[in-house]
Amino acid sequence: MTLELSRLTRAVREMGQALAGRERAFSQLVQQARAWLAEFADRGAELARAAKEAGAAVPTGEPLNLVGALPDVPERFTVIGTDGSQVEPDRHGIALYYLLNVGSLVYRHGSGQTPEACSVPRLYHRDADLYDGGLQVAGNLLDVRRTQAEVQHLADLVEAEPAGPTLALLDGSLLLWILENLPSEIRREKVQAYLGQFGRIHEKGDVALAGFVSRPRADEVGRLLHLARLGGDVQAARTEPNPLGHLPDRAVFSFLPPGARSALFASTCGADRELYESGGNGVCFFYVNIAAEGEDVVIGRVEVPAWVTERPELLALVHGGVVAQCRIAGGFPYVLARADELAYISGPEREQLNEMVAAALLAEGLRPALSSKAQYKRMTRRGRAW
Repeated sequence: MTLELSRLTRAVREMGQALAGRERAFSQLVQQARAWLAEFADRGAELARAAKEAGAAVPTGEPLNLVGALPDVPERFTVIGTDGSQVEPDRHGIALYYLLNVGSLVYRHGSGQTPEACSVPRLYHRDADLYDGGLQVAGNLLDVRRTQAEVQHLADLVEAEPAGPTLALLDGSLLLWILENLPSEIRREKVQAYLGQFGRIHEKGDVALAGFVSRPRADEVGRLLHLARLGGDVQAARTEPNPLGHLPDRAVFSFLPPGARSALFASTCGADRELYESGGNGVCFFYVNIAAEGEDVVIGRVEVPAWVTERPELLALVHGGVVAQCRIAGGFPYVLARADELAYISGPEREQLNEMVAAALLAEGLRPALSSKAQYKRMTRRGRAW
């Protein structure tokens, strides 16, 4: 053991005390935020333009303090979820390659049918796979490819599904945050390809697309309330400290009763917002208490493209379908939990893949070898003596 935990005892104790103090301060801020939510509940229309300019949540016409009751869902409806994992390219390994594995589950509520589980692994090793615009595919670029594979597989499953009410779910935000640090031309290309899959789902007609964010940290509504208390003055909102600045919106909406949702807002986040909005894919969101009666409050954030909000039956399907799914898995959509399980690549599986690659190289007369650095780490981390 090389981590001397005994040296951290005092620091950990101080952290606990600091977090407890922060929680007490947050409680006071939550009460203030809720008071503003009620005070400015009917001023959404006059705040919308300023909110967009200020980078705050944009009201969509519903009262800011709306409590949307859990809607009825169809007797039968389908929920499809996908998630992915990856094996990163390793320049110190025996060969340069990466693997994407996408898991999925198709769950037909009310049918009595066994859910359809699937995982699709793909190995990438060609130059066109390994390099993108002169950059090696790793880090954010690899994350983008995994996300693209997830949404493409989701669109494939949606197209193959018989007609009927269907909810297509992704894990996390619908915005490609992982693109933020990439050059603008690469971002634009990736966003357009990503949104092309949204279009395939939209064309199916009776399908709602949504992203579920567990324990969200966003504070867009807090920014809106800060703007509202300043009378919609964008410049003042930018310069005057926001007392709600470190308060996540989920805390503000923890008053929601079981199954209820907040008002619907439009998001102003994302570097390429105009690309989303131009195709009707501007991201809207609401918060929802996914807990059942008698359970502790659990607030999730649900994001949908604007075209879902234009059809009340689709928005209701998202709301009701997400709650139904979360109550199966205890706070997280069941299809996403299973998709993650199906996509997960264990340590032994990674080792077996590497052994398969080594065998393939040997069969072609090549001698696979780790870099000196990798060999050294392997010896020291397995406790071998020199």
